[in-house]
Amino acid sequence: MLRDLALTAPERLLAAALDGSLDAELRALWRQAGAGLPPGEQSDDRPVGRLVRHDSVLVTLPPAVAPPEAHFVLVTAPPGAPVRYATLEASPGPAGRPAAMLCMWAMTAEGPAHASTLQFLPPREDRFLDAAMELPSVPPTFALS
Repeated sequence: MLRDLALTAPERLLAAALDGSLDAELRALWRQAGAGLPPGEQSDDRPVGRLVRHDSVLVTLPPAVAPPEAHFVLVTAPPGAPVRYATLEASPGPAGRPAAMLCMWAMTAEGPAHASTLQFLPPREDRFLDAAMELPSVPPTFALS
């Protein structure tokens, strides 16, 4: 739900970050996403978000339990450029140890498309932000129309 909102109406997230309603918006999305889960699988934790620079929203999600759950999401919506939606997803890492992989989503003619960068990072906000800010607007593996 967050991904779809970010890829189709990123200005809504940026406006919420600017007017102070972002966390309430994220909580509503979280409740909506969890409504279809069995009670034992619903998380009491809630995501939190904040504005980063003037065109990006960072969302810290509740702790990832299993792949492909994400630790963080960065939505970047520069004026006149495609929206960039980056995630740091729980993933089996090298040698089978738990890790987190930097990934991207983009809107294609067929709908949202996912790409893994194959870049493993510790699940730390600072490392994720540095790496996500360096990602291209559109990964070369996406054929956008």
